[in-house]
Amino acid sequence: MSVIDTSVEIVDKIQKAKKWGTLLSNPLFWWIALILVIVVVVLFIIAFVLMIYFFPFLLFGDKDAFSTAANINAGYGYDTSAPEQLDIDGSTYFWPVPSIARISSTFGYRELGGREFHKGIDIANGASKTGLAPIYAMADGVVSVAGSVNGYGQAIYIDHANGLRTIYGHLDSHMMVHPGDQVKKGQMIGRIGAGQVGRSTGAHLHFQVEENGTPVDPLKYVSSPMAAGAGDGKVPIELSYKPLNISAVMEYLNKRNSALADPSILAMIDRAGKSTNVSPYLLIAITGQEQSFVPKNNNQAHLIIRNPWNVYGCWCKGKGASLTTEQAAVTAAKTIVKLSKDRPAGRDPLEWINNTTDNPRGFYASDPGWHFGVSRIYRSLSALGG
Repeated sequence: MSVIDTSVEIVDKIQKAKKWGTLLSNPLFWWIALILVIVVVVLFIIAFVLMIYFFPFLLFGDKDAFSTAANINAGYGYDTSAPEQLDIDGSTYFWPVPSIARISSTFGYRELGGREFHKGIDIANGASKTGLAPIYAMADGVVSVAGSVNGYGQAIYIDHANGLRTIYGHLDSHMMVHPGDQVKKGQMIGRIGAGQVGRSTGAHLHFQVEENGTPVDPLKYVSSPMAAGAGDGKVPIELSYKPLNISAVMEYLNKRNSALADPSILAMIDRAGKSTNVSPYLLIAITGQEQSFVPKNNNQAHLIIRNPWNVYGCWCKGKGASLTTEQAAVTAAKTIVKLSKDRPAGRDPLEWINNTTDNPRGFYASDPGWHFGVSRIYRSLSALGG
């Protein structure tokens, strides 16, 4: 390279340096740079927040959604009046088909090939969602009929206290109870028949309630999942009390090395659920999500099991450290009852009590993914009750 070429290159570099110096000394350049940095930071924060919010869904979510609302067509006109009757222990009666809320035919006179009096209600939501759906006893009682009945095809009759009787008609022939069996409220007794069973036009449950032999409107005793808990202050049917199958839950918890696997502790949780009409399976599911069911190898397990719901702040101090398991369970259940109020129709019950923005009464847990984990565990535990 010649001396002239070298000199030209040096002059060119000096000119470029002067241009950069002029640019860097211009305030407008720094304002633009600052704005670009702010935009990048904001976009990063938004992406991070979205990842945190949706990560629990990716981790816990599955296509078997907890809420039955997805199976409910909002155009069917549910009877949202509260039942007039409560069970003898003061709790609500059990809706016989938790997976279906639709009432396809109401109690009373109807036109069906001529005017006739319908002695119960029909529960159905399309053949594919109705046939073989499990049904449950409305209340404690003794099975008087379980088999073929004229008009119903297959049916189950259960006699309850004080002249109360329930009839479940158009069932599948494979039943889970027999005449003389004692059943508990919320116990699975059979399934709806698939297709036409008896005198019917398709798969449905005929549910009938009788008082001293006289048919009465079943909605005096029960309300559908859509009606229950949707703005009326009631616990949704999906979260309501169902007797705890202690032996099955013991086996479930022992496999998870849980300190809660103790009949006396489970009995306390069951009593707490019954007194508040909240499912004890839900209370245990919450301990699974929040405490990993309290592992036995935890040095503080003997203390944590007295308040695994951390009511009153913590199991470790203050009032939260002075409770029995039953007292803590009752407090947790009452919190669920309170947060279930004002739930809009169609909202997932657990998502609603976990909602940190819409629920006017507060929220159970600040983690937005809490309800995904609790729902998954609750489904597994509820299946243990039949």
